[in-house]
Amino acid sequence: MIQKVLVIGRWVVDFLFAEEDYDIPGVIACLWDAYAPLYISEQAEDLMKSCEYNCGFTYANPYHKRAVVLIGPTTSGAEFLDTLTHEVHHLAVAIAQGLGIDLESEGPAYLSGDTARALAEVVCRMGCSHCRE
Repeated sequence: MIQKVLVIGRWVVDFLFAEEDYDIPGVIACLWDAYAPLYISEQAEDLMKSCEYNCGFTYANPYHKRAVVLIGPTTSGAEFLDTLTHEVHHLAVAIAQGLGIDLESEGPAYLSGDTARALAEVVCRMGCSHCRE
């Protein structure tokens, strides 16, 4: 599992990428660090135990300015990019709402782009089917 911690404004975001298997205790620890309620941790654990491919999970706590983005194992580079883009959208919306940024403004788009740039190394590795082999 790859973990990357980003600071986005006043937010701390744990990105967790499962290449093959999940580190369930590690993910749950990150969720607790983000002050996630028990039912959120249970949802994430259920997702991880389902062993489904091409899925992710985002939890954002606007009060504590913490978030966790989990990207599960994917079947291809294209599926990785699809899942990551989906979850980064949820993250950008949560941060924008937490900061009072208009969702129709450029703010959420810049949040998404800045996040993608900060994750470029992981994106290149996981999003390229040749690099995954």
